[in-house]
Amino acid sequence: MTIAIGTYIKILERTGKSTGLAFQNFHTGEVRVYEKEAYMFAAFGFSGGTVDLQAGNISATLLFAVNVLDLPVFQQIVNKRWLIQIRTVWLDPDTLEEGTTYGEEIYAVIGLEHDSSSLSIRLGSPLDAISQNAPRRLLTQDLVGSLPSTGNINLQ
Repeated sequence: MTIAIGTYIKILERTGKSTGLAFQNFHTGEVRVYEKEAYMFAAFGFSGGTVDLQAGNISATLLFAVNVLDLPVFQQIVNKRWLIQIRTVWLDPDTLEEGTTYGEEIYAVIGLEHDSSSLSIRLGSPLDAISQNAPRRLLTQDLVGSLPSTGNINLQ
């Protein structure tokens, strides 16, 4: 039995709004329209999600071939802490036409590593385990003011 699986990824702002960046990995050199969104071809692999025993940490990885175009785009995605929506679909093995959706997941982009040949995007859960807010709020100096630089407390 032959099976074929394709992956659609869409980059979202932290508010959930589409950034216009969307990729698919199975129709070489084509732009595919899926659910009214245009997905450009990009050669990438998706590891699928893994969950720890307590289900508090969810992680996955996207792997791209590194080039001068991809690296700045993904550095921006990491710096802005955007989200990635991943849709995995069953494909007809003979025609590569989309069948049913196998799974849909949303991840927070939490980091990247690269060398001279590959770019690995680390993905984590966008949910805050304490308050169940999605995505986690990034604390910045603009939001909270100056933070203490030591653990010392002086009582007066």
